[in-house]
Amino acid sequence: LGAALDDSRDVYPQAGIFPPSSTRESVQQENAAEMEGSQQTAAAVAERALGHDVPVSVLVAQVLKGSPSEGLIEADDVLVSVDGTPASSPEAVRTAVRAHKPGDEVSVTVRRAGSEVTVAPRAADTRGVATIGVVMSGRYQLPIPVTIHAGAVGGPSAGLMFSLGIYDVLTDGNLTGGASIAGTGTIADDGAVGPIGGIRQKVVGAREAGAAWFLTPADNCADLKGHVPAGLHLVKVATFSDAKQAVESIAAGSTDTLSSCGF
Repeated sequence: LGAALDDSRDVYPQAGIFPPSSTRESVQQENAAEMEGSQQTAAAVAERALGHDVPVSVLVAQVLKGSPSEGLIEADDVLVSVDGTPASSPEAVRTAVRAHKPGDEVSVTVRRAGSEVTVAPRAADTRGVATIGVVMSGRYQLPIPVTIHAGAVGGPSAGLMFSLGIYDVLTDGNLTGGASIAGTGTIADDGAVGPIGGIRQKVVGAREAGAAWFLTPADNCADLKGHVPAGLHLVKVATFSDAKQAVESIAAGSTDTLSSCGF
């Protein structure tokens, strides 16, 4: 009841966050795999922004128990294609799978022990979206090795900020110019910034930590209307390039042209 009355908290049905078939261990494993994948992708995006060539392979980090892919796809398989579409990135695989309706067979080709194998899991319905129950991880050949120590935090929502942090470390000077800038958002192989859950809570935490600016995924803007803490300025970003330019503008004190969420 307290959470329902608190603007900084939200209440959801438990089954909407933790499906009945999941276990605490499987959720933790999935979150850890997503975190690892987001770190790898963030490093690749940052290094590509510096002009480096960063090839990628899409690996299966985990096959969820009871999922359509159990017994067909294995952890450490390399995804080759979905319905003939090359598995050029985790995002490309998700897009190809989600083009199906739940219940459809999905033709997936993987490379295992040096040979290619094609299987046809039947897509499950996950909150109205077709899924096949695998957690993917991009494996990049990074020209500059990167290690991130994020503690026990899981999930993919720090991807954008990881990419900016890595870019900052690999370039001269302080990217923020000393400004207090927070943010969130997933990062895709092509630099696209995706929406995340819990955005209202994150802006509250950012403001309480002293941030004056918050890099906001464009698709999360609507979630924050009427829920922006006083003194926090939202900056709408859709790509890594948007976010980098925004940080550079804030550092230079040129904030008049920053894109806001429009409210």
